[in-house]
Amino acid sequence: DFNFSTVDYIGDIKDGYILITTEEKEKIENDPLYYIIQDNSLIVNPNYENEKAEEHKTEFETQFFSTSLGWIRRKVTMKDGSKKDFLADLLLPIKAGIELGQPAEIITYGTPDFTQDITDEYIVSLQERKTATLEFVQECLLQTLNDFEN
Repeated sequence: DFNFSTVDYIGDIKDGYILITTEEKEKIENDPLYYIIQDNSLIVNPNYENEKAEEHKTEFETQFFSTSLGWIRRKVTMKDGSKKDFLADLLLPIKAGIELGQPAEIITYGTPDFTQDITDEYIVSLQERKTATLEFVQECLLQTLNDFEN
């Protein structure tokens, strides 16, 4: 983390501070992984791409969980615009439908390229429709238990 201070005095930069441009400050504020301090200088983070990909992956995994059918969005937007929790609100009705012989088609997602920005448009491009099975329901129930334990 960076702390910023405006130089409002004449003389040497105080210990623990380095001089940066307004452009560098804006870049740091917009993307704090881009720069690091090394040898009392601000440099481009040599691990930036890997750290950014890991950040994208972590963010994605808070919104989705993995199954054998693909990634499932945890919060689903329904036709009427309302939001439902997939595991808490939709899983049991899906299970009941399957047990009654009704096909249960769900939207799954492929694994994103985490080196890219994970935009809504990109996520939509990863969508696939798959038929849920009782094995899939069991996977989801195990995910619920795993969420509860963590």
